[in-house]
Amino acid sequence: MTLARSHVGLVDGSTESSSRTFYVVLEENAVVQLDELLSVTTVLADGRELTHYSIVTELSSRFEGADFPSDTARVVDSTLPAEHVRRAQARVLRVAPEVFVAPQAGAPVLRASGHHRELALFEDEMSHGKLPIGLDLGGEPVYADMRFVDGRAGAHVSISGISGVGTKTSYALFLLYQLLETERGMNLLGGRANRENARAFVFNTKGEDLLHLDRANAVFADRDDERKKWNVLGVDNPGPFKSVRLYAPRRSDAGHVADVRSREMKEVHAYGWTPEQFIRQQLLQFCFTSQDDRTTQVGFVEQQVRIQLLRHFRRLADDKSGAVVVANTTAPNTSFDPDRLAGREPEQAAAGAGHVVRDFGDLVGFLDGLATAEDERLQNLWFGRTTLGTRQAFLRRLLRLRRHLGAVIGIGLSPVSTENAKVHVVDISRLHEDAQRFVVGALLDRVWNEKQGTGREPLRFVVLDELNKYAPAQGFSPLKELLVDIAERGRSLGVLLIGAQQAASAVAPALPRNASLKVAGRLDASEADAYRFLTPALRERATRFMPGTMVVSQPVVPEPIPIRFPFPPFATNPGEAAKDDAANAARVDEIGRNMAAFAGPEVEL
Repeated sequence: MTLARSHVGLVDGSTESSSRTFYVVLEENAVVQLDELLSVTTVLADGRELTHYSIVTELSSRFEGADFPSDTARVVDSTLPAEHVRRAQARVLRVAPEVFVAPQAGAPVLRASGHHRELALFEDEMSHGKLPIGLDLGGEPVYADMRFVDGRAGAHVSISGISGVGTKTSYALFLLYQLLETERGMNLLGGRANRENARAFVFNTKGEDLLHLDRANAVFADRDDERKKWNVLGVDNPGPFKSVRLYAPRRSDAGHVADVRSREMKEVHAYGWTPEQFIRQQLLQFCFTSQDDRTTQVGFVEQQVRIQLLRHFRRLADDKSGAVVVANTTAPNTSFDPDRLAGREPEQAAAGAGHVVRDFGDLVGFLDGLATAEDERLQNLWFGRTTLGTRQAFLRRLLRLRRHLGAVIGIGLSPVSTENAKVHVVDISRLHEDAQRFVVGALLDRVWNEKQGTGREPLRFVVLDELNKYAPAQGFSPLKELLVDIAERGRSLGVLLIGAQQAASAVAPALPRNASLKVAGRLDASEADAYRFLTPALRERATRFMPGTMVVSQPVVPEPIPIRFPFPPFATNPGEAAKDDAANAARVDEIGRNMAAFAGPEVEL
């Protein structure tokens, strides 16, 4: 671009400029829009030359010489002399070299293009790789420093936006696609072992939308403009996710068949936990994840019961289905250390040696019998010296969960695998909220424990929407504690959270605070003040963002940058699925009616 074409105006000398903000008087023929990058070269008094790189944050237009609103018509009719003046407000992103002074009044202002644009966005500082995270409003790529994506210097992504038009999940999947489905992203992951063994776990919380990521998006096929955007981002042939494994809870009336409507059941794997896995992995704690579960001694009872189950359980003799026997007695020297108990190889016992547990209902029935038994020694052993009211509160919670957890705890079930695919989509959409929290907690706990002591690679990405449901700002639960632990220590272990929520203020502060990439889509006007990483002007603009427009803040760039990301080439709901999914698309309304009728009033759709 020549100097004449890139010159847009002069630094306004009628208004004070500072080392952070200045104004540009635009030339008559210059067309400048919000978020454009500008550069101003200044020569200091000692002869040194430096360049201010900035981003346009506001634009204004007025008649200089018109004092009253009524003067406007006179200026247009040429009966009052005046000059049309357009100005751009710019915030400084960077000064090179780093000398913090105000730009010179009257200095020429140019568009920052080519190498100057790279300097403005600190791309020269991204020496360990840069990941395309969207396009600026001029259609050029914007990058994230890979060190703050893969955990080397920082980690985690926090995405906020109102439901429906915030495009939170779409942007999370866009990032995942850039990392795991593009050649550039795979190269950025590092060594061969990490490229081949990096995994992502995506929780599907709405309908069966994300159970179609492995299918092409029929809408995308006719949108050449969107394909060009992917090309600009370095993706020559955008398409569906290639390495995907799908999971859903089992149907209550069909053994171990996945409960799905919009896909063939053979394409989706039923997941769950056997009674042995439930006890050995100490999953009882994730049955108590409501905010009020830990405000009384109920939490103490849960810990006591969890330890006693570890001490008393035996494998059912001659059985390989995962059924257990809760033995009537234990050896006198049996440990009370839950981790040591969980790590030991279980003994076998015949059915007559205790209570046989084949599903969650059997376990609840056993504990209910203990609580009502007229044996004070036995009750103290299992429930501690708690009051009758506390024990009853504990049991009421389990009795309420018995129906909700029935689909995911039983003999012959297998948990979500970490093998066979890069992306594992886990459907929790039709489970009750309590069961959703249980599944999220159980899976994340396993991922977290597997990564302890193994180092940062291979990486594990977790995509989780509605974070406020699992780690609310108030209260305490084992699931919230686990998510906070991941936010604070996950980068060192290679467990990286891509979390989304409607409002950051509703989430435990540690999660958005520890996220290196903070992303906001369209925000609710009442919540905009909670996003302090945005400038006041951007917070106001974010209340009017259209779908596909986001603003991204990252550590290496001192100002948030508005971006857009292209339409997905993969299906994000049954109606978008291409080719053999046309029949499914036609059945969407029928599916919805059937799901509603099947689920009943207490199950979220």
